[in-house]
Amino acid sequence: MREFAAELYKTVRRPAVWVCVLGLLAIAVTIGYAVPWLLETFSKTTQGLPPGTTLADLKVTLYPQNFVINTVGNPLGGVFALILGVLLQGSEYGWGTVKMLYTQRAGRVAMLFGKLAALATVVVLMVIGLFAVDAASSVAAALLDGKSIGFPEASEIVKGIAAMSLIFAFWAGFGFILATLFRQSAMAIGLGLAYALVIEGLIFGLGSSLLSSLKNVQQWFPIANTGYLTDSFGAVRIRGIRASAPPFADATHAVLVLTAYVVVFVVISAVLVRRRDVTS
Repeated sequence: MREFAAELYKTVRRPAVWVCVLGLLAIAVTIGYAVPWLLETFSKTTQGLPPGTTLADLKVTLYPQNFVINTVGNPLGGVFALILGVLLQGSEYGWGTVKMLYTQRAGRVAMLFGKLAALATVVVLMVIGLFAVDAASSVAAALLDGKSIGFPEASEIVKGIAAMSLIFAFWAGFGFILATLFRQSAMAIGLGLAYALVIEGLIFGLGSSLLSSLKNVQQWFPIANTGYLTDSFGAVRIRGIRASAPPFADATHAVLVLTAYVVVFVVISAVLVRRRDVTS
């Protein structure tokens, strides 16, 4: 408990953490709501839209009844969670404070779990903050357009927060273990983004469209499962636009796979911290 309190105290006083969290919230409001609302309100073009569909029809995605789908589908949140995980662990190596940290009376593993608990706390608070600003933005969009305000059921909002917390936990854990492996922040962030873009984004993304059997392999990779979990909340119905195909795997599969990855990240990090020479 003391280790957790100490790590949380240190974490919330780091400017980089606040920049990461507030940066995500700012981007969620601007890119997720402000820019689409402005474009769909003042733009006159309908180029690229199906016949009978207008820009006004697209605005339904911005209203409160769909804010959970909109929030869970945020494509940039994982990047900020990855950076957060890297910063909390990688900075200790950059500052040269690892030896002091892991030679405290509590022991290496206890200090590690204190740091992980602090990271989990920040991740959950970041998710709650993301849902809060998205809900407020959706209300603003509805009021500006004179639409009724109707939120999803409370159970749906709770499920959305839980799903997003698991997705962010994977990304933060991924960043944490990369920082532990390479003992620095820059390489950990670079490799994390490269994996997301090249391995799962490019190879699996293009490969599965050409070779359908590749999806049987892809379903065991983490980022694919973040997509399955996101897609399990459904898609916003827009007039004239067909509903997307159902995800390859269901939400239960996604939750189990992502949880397994998070557990593996924690175990490997604990083994590395316990066995490795901190002075090397």
